[in-house]
Amino acid sequence: MLGLLGLFAVAATGIAVAGLLWAVAALVCWVVVLPFRLLGFAFKAVALLFALPFLVIVAVLGALVFGLGALAFAIPALPILALAAFAWWLVSRNRRPARTA
Repeated sequence: MLGLLGLFAVAATGIAVAGLLWAVAALVCWVVVLPFRLLGFAFKAVALLFALPFLVIVAVLGALVFGLGALAFAIPALPILALAAFAWWLVSRNRRPARTA
């Protein structure tokens, strides 16, 4: 029974040491790779700055194209909207305020 307890203690210590070594190796790799990751982010930021004017142009052109398309579909509804506005005006022009007792 005491032998199993000693074996468990040795195994647990071995796993803890292996985990510690793995953590140190991961930290060293992270420190080595970090400058390259920061350089990659910098290159992406510069690429975004170069692409930004083209993105703005495409966004404006898309808004114009889709806006004109929406307007083309809305023009046939204008007579119906005008009739609805006229009916609203007729109903609301003779409205008197309600009297309270």
